Amino acid sequence: MTSHSPTSRATPFTWLCTLLGVGHVVLVAATGRLRWDHVVADVLLVGVAWAGPRSRRFLAGGLPLWLTGMLLDSQGLWLFLRGTIHTGDLWEWERQWFPAPGGTTWPEWWATRFTPVLDLLCGFSYAAYLYEVFLVAIFFFVKKDTRFEKLCWAFLVVNAMGVVIYLVYPAAPPWYVLKYGPGPADLAALPSPAGTARFDALLGINYFASFYSRNTNVFGAMPSLHASYPFMVVFYVWNKGWAWRVPAAAFSALVAFSAIYLTHHYILDVLAGMVAAIAAYLAVEAVFARRAVPAAAMTVPLTSRGDTRA
Repeated sequence: MTSHSPTSRATPFTWLCTLLGVGHVVLVAATGRLRWDHVVADVLLVGVAWAGPRSRRFLAGGLPLWLTGMLLDSQGLWLFLRGTIHTGDLWEWERQWFPAPGGTTWPEWWATRFTPVLDLLCGFSYAAYLYEVFLVAIFFFVKKDTRFEKLCWAFLVVNAMGVVIYLVYPAAPPWYVLKYGPGPADLAALPSPAGTARFDALLGINYFASFYSRNTNVFGAMPSLHASYPFMVVFYVWNKGWAWRVPAAAFSALVAFSAIYLTHHYILDVLAGMVAAIAAYLAVEAVFARRAVPAAAMTVPLTSRGDTRA
């Protein structure tokens, strides 16, 4: 019987994942940001990469998910590159283009008209928006559907777009303007759960307080990635019929409304998030379509290529 060492199963992709996992642990440790979840994510990445071909199939989509997590978690390292911080621009444009009753903005209007029912409903959607992406991706993975890879890569692309825009056009969210005003940016301002704090209070938990305490970029309102994720999922489940379309579209609409109701985003942020989702979806679809052309050409019978040999 022939024995196989772990190294004999290694591929360049295995070593790439190992380098990324180890390199990330070193980076977060060197920058004083090491947490238990960093270690778990990095160990999982390396462990799955070395577990064999079947497990490595998951990394076709798992790697972009890991890269997304690391990208968002590391935002604080390059905030010094961002441009002038905008605190009142979006507020004024929103007031002019999408005025609420009284000539104010919709986030400010809802800030004084919240209800426990909407707090629970919107808080739930704001907590579940990430899990929807993961659950749909896992479903596609189990079904061996190529949309698993596509959705995961589109997820990375839309987040990368968001991070770049946050640097080019850093903008304050509505809750910041309500609390600090539209004047010069207060760089000492702490992240806030805003309206989601009411969800925590109703349930007696600190889910959003803990979640937003890790936010390293207060001035990342435009675009709304909260709106991007569920909107992008709609495109990937669309051809599965109305049983998938209606719930996905309804959830996307709920998250979009929640972003405004909870004073985390403006309507403009939500629309920009949807545009980013479309752009990411089309970009990934184009790349996968180009990858599929050579593969399809390899399966064409020789006779159909004009081969006249006997």
